[in-house]
Amino acid sequence: MNEAEFIEISDFMNLLADRSKVITLEGFNSNLTLQVKDDGSPVTDYDINSEKILREIISAKFPNHNIFAEEMGFTSNNSDYTWIIDPIDGTRSYVIGRPLWGTLISLAFKGEPIIGMADFPALDERWIGYKNKCLLNNAAFKKNYKSITSISEATVGSTGPHLFSEIGKQKYETLIKKSKYHVWSGDCHNYCLVIKGGLDLVVEEGLSSYDILPLIPILKSKDIIVTDWKSKKINLKNDLFSKYSVIVARDKNIHDTAINYMN
Repeated sequence: MNEAEFIEISDFMNLLADRSKVITLEGFNSNLTLQVKDDGSPVTDYDINSEKILREIISAKFPNHNIFAEEMGFTSNNSDYTWIIDPIDGTRSYVIGRPLWGTLISLAFKGEPIIGMADFPALDERWIGYKNKCLLNNAAFKKNYKSITSISEATVGSTGPHLFSEIGKQKYETLIKKSKYHVWSGDCHNYCLVIKGGLDLVVEEGLSSYDILPLIPILKSKDIIVTDWKSKKINLKNDLFSKYSVIVARDKNIHDTAINYMN
C-alpha cells in the first residue's frame, strides 16, 4: 500500500466510522435491554444495524473483497483482502452507559491486518494505524511517558475474568500479583491506553478475530509488542471462529515476563 492508497483507505475508514457512529450513539445511554446470543455473548439492535450498513458500504466500494464481522459472519469472494469489523466492541459497557466501547475496523491482506481503526464515539477519540503512522483524531500521535521495564512497576489491564479459561485465570492471577497495579474492564480501549502510557501490559484470552486484529496495526505503529501467549504473530486464521490469547506490552522485558507466567 503506497501513500495514495493509505489516504484512500483511511478516508474510507473514517466514512465507515462516521456512519456507524450515528447509529451507535443513538442507542448509547438509552436504557437498552441486553440480548444474549446462543454463544452467550451480548448483542443489541444497534450492533446489527450498524454492521448491515457497514457491509453495504464496503460491498459497494470493494465488491470483490471479503468481509468478516461479528453478527453476520464471513462473506467470501476468494479475495486476498478481508475487511474485519466490529461495530460495538464492548457491548456490556455500551448497554450500561460506560463510554469505553469502540468500533473496530481493519483491512487484512492474506490474513495480515495492514491498516486498523479503533473509534470511540462516546469519547470522541479515533485511532488509525498503518506501518509507522499512528493517528489520533487524524493527527500524528506523540506521547512521552516513563519507561517501565519491570513487571513489579507495571500497571496491567484486562477486560474481565469471564474471558479466561480456569487455568488461564490462575496464571493471570499469579502474574498480576507480581505487578504494581491491576485493573479489570476497559474492553478495546485498554490497548490504546498502552499507547498513551496508562497501561504497561494487557493480557487477554478468548478473543475473536474482530476483537483484536483491527488493533494490531495501531499498536505496531508505535512499536508496541503484540503476540499470542506463545510469543507468535497474530493473523487472521483460516478457521474464522478461532479464539485468540493475546499479550500486548510496550517493553520487551515485561512482555517476556508475561509470556513466562502465562505458559
